[in-house]
Amino acid sequence: MLALAAVIALNWEPVLSGVETAVSQQDSTASAADVRNTASATLLSSGAASAVLVLLGFVALNLLRGAATSSKVLMGAVGILTIGAAVTFSTFVSDAPALLGGVLQWGPFVVAAAAAAATVVALLPRRPSAR
Repeated sequence: MLALAAVIALNWEPVLSGVETAVSQQDSTASAADVRNTASATLLSSGAASAVLVLLGFVALNLLRGAATSSKVLMGAVGILTIGAAVTFSTFVSDAPALLGGVLQWGPFVVAAAAAAATVVALLPRRPSAR
């Protein structure tokens, strides 16, 4: 997620232009200012959602370390939300230019796969430790 955020931050204008293209295709009657505002809001809200998911992930990991029962529920919810957010984000940036080998086309799916794998591993039953 952080790698995608860095790519977007370093290439803000080309990515914003790609999202503007997607927005204008969905609403051809919107003004250029409305399209730009919608595209900016989409990227910024995606970043904010990612930050919240990362923070919730850290909370879940901390609870998991303490063997709290609620940690597995929170970890599962964060994993599912991260997968959904990554796939949804991929639709927003699908028209963005092929930066750095198309990282905006395949990167969100890597994030979704990593979130799925991490969630499965975190939710596996623990073996009792040998003492």
